[in-house]
Amino acid sequence: MGTTANIDPVNGWKIVDGKLYLNYSRKIQQKWVKDIPGYIEKADQNWPGVLE
Repeated sequence: MGTTANIDPVNGWKIVDGKLYLNYSRKIQQKWVKDIPGYIEKADQNWPGVLE
């Protein structure tokens, strides 16, 4: 607890299908945008109860 990340508020996010996604760093975001549907699917499988 008590951990923060220095996310770029201008470039570190993207809205996809009405949902806000934050990326830890610019480097991660560059990787993420190459396969957004694939990474969202993986995230949904890894975090099934987060939104409940």
